[in-house]
This record gives sequence, C-alpha cells and structure tokens, in this order.
Amino acid sequence: MTELTTANDSSAEDKRRHPRFPLRAVAELQYSTKSWEAQVTDISESGARMVILSEHLLQKGDPLRVHIQLDDLNLVASSKKLLNLHGRLIHVREQHLGFEFQPDTPADRTLLYELLTLIENDH
Repeated sequence: MTELTTANDSSAEDKRRHPRFPLRAVAELQYSTKSWEAQVTDISESGARMVILSEHLLQKGDPLRVHIQLDDLNLVASSKKLLNLHGRLIHVREQHLGFEFQPDTPADRTLLYELLTLIENDH
C-alpha cells in the first residue's frame, strides 16, 4: 500500500532533477532581437524561476539567453559577476517564467556552482 501512495504522490517537485534555492537577482532576458528585465526568484543547477517586469509575448518552448547580475553577492572563487545562460522556457504563467538552461561557458558553469554552494550554505 505504501508503494501505491508514493507512486501517486508525484508532484512537480519530484520531477525536478536538482534542488532549487531562493535567489533575488536582476536578470536580462533576450529572445531574438528583444530583451526584457526580470527578477530571478529561485535557481537550481539546471533551471530558474523568474518574474518578468514588463509586457511580453514569450511562450513555452521559446529559446532564451539570460544574463543574471551577481554584483551584490560575495563570490570568492570567481571575479565574474554576470552569469550567462542559454535554454528554453518550460512554463509561462503571465509574468512568471520557468527557464531550463545550460551555462554558456565553463567559466559560467563554475560561477553557477559557486553561486549554488553559497546559497546552500546560507540556508
């Protein structure tokens, strides 16, 4: 009986590959020739949740480039303060966006891991 209960309790959290951590940071979203400012609300190793601050016509599946400003964080190992990511929107609910991503470069991957470690150690 326990196995059935567990199997039926598949929530969105269970489908995530990596834990999410809260983050408050400004980001620039780019799609084609357009760009928007957004607020990152949380981040994981492979995705982020954001709130876009203006009107948009973005849809699920759209490819995006995202640049997250990390100026206010005390990152030790990296002097880089802009996290560059590319990926696609996995959900769009009005101003709330879910973004699945890959870091642009090895330096961005290192910065992402340092960021996640810093956030995880703060909680």
